[in-house]
Amino acid sequence: MTEKAPVEIANESGYPLQIAIENQIAKTTNAHGWKVRYVEHAWTNNLDQETGYADLVLEDRHGSTFFVVECKRPRHATWLFMRSDGTTKDRRHAKAWITLFDEGRFRRFGWHDVPVDPSFPEALFCAVRGQSSNDQPMLERTAGILVRATEALAHEERDYRPEKQPTIRFYFSVIVTTADLKMARFDPDRISLTDGTLEQADAVDVPFVRFRKQVLARANALTPEDYGNGSEPAYARESTVFVVRADAFVKFLTEFDIPKSSYRFLD
Repeated sequence: MTEKAPVEIANESGYPLQIAIENQIAKTTNAHGWKVRYVEHAWTNNLDQETGYADLVLEDRHGSTFFVVECKRPRHATWLFMRSDGTTKDRRHAKAWITLFDEGRFRRFGWHDVPVDPSFPEALFCAVRGQSSNDQPMLERTAGILVRATEALAHEERDYRPEKQPTIRFYFSVIVTTADLKMARFDPDRISLTDGTLEQADAVDVPFVRFRKQVLARANALTPEDYGNGSEPAYARESTVFVVRADAFVKFLTEFDIPKSSYRFLD
C-alpha cells in the first residue's frame, strides 16, 4: 500500500470547506459586517445531555445576531426541496432563539418566530438521491444536532450582558453546503395514488432555503403564544434551519437583515 498524499487525506474530510468559509468571511467582512467568533466551538446541551462541536459561530457587526454554522460537503449531490402545495413560495418568518433582557428580567429566552430578510423559499421536505426511505434522513439529522448546538450556545451566553443595560440577541442555525439546492415545482393533484409518484415536476435552482421541520426529538411544552394569532401548534414546534449554497454564502451574509418590525414584534 502506498501512503496517501496529504492533499488526498485532507480532501477526505470536510475541513477544507470549513476553512474556506472561514477565510472567505474574513476577506469580505467589510462588505457584510460579519466576523468569525468561534471555530470548532465545543457545546453541551443539558436539555438533551448531548455534546458536540459547532464548525463556526458568526457574529454580526452589532454583536446582537449570531449564526451557528455547520459545513457539509457531499460529493456531486443535489438536495431537492419540496412543499406540500408544490410551489416555490417565499417566506420572511424564521424561528430564532431570542435572548431579551430588560428591566432586570428575561422578557424572552427561547425560540420565537421573527420576520427576517431577504425572503426566500421555505420547505418541509428534502429528497436526496440514493437515500433510502428506511434511513434516517441526513438533513433532518444534521439540522437536529445544529438546533441543539444553537440552544446550547444561547444558554452558555445567557448571562453575558451588562447588569443594568437592556440587551437582545438572536441566534440562528445555518447549514452551508456544496450540494446543488433546488426547489421542486409540481401539481399535487398529479401525484399518483396508485404508486405514489409524481407525473411531472420542474426544478428551480435556489441559493438558499428555509428548511422548517420538527427536528428536535423532545417535544417542548406549548405556550398560550403558540395558539395565538391563528398559529398552528405543530408549526410552533418546528425549527428553522437556513440551508445556504457555499458559493452564495457571502451574498446571504450581505443581504441578511432583521427589520425593525421584528423588534416591534418583541414588544
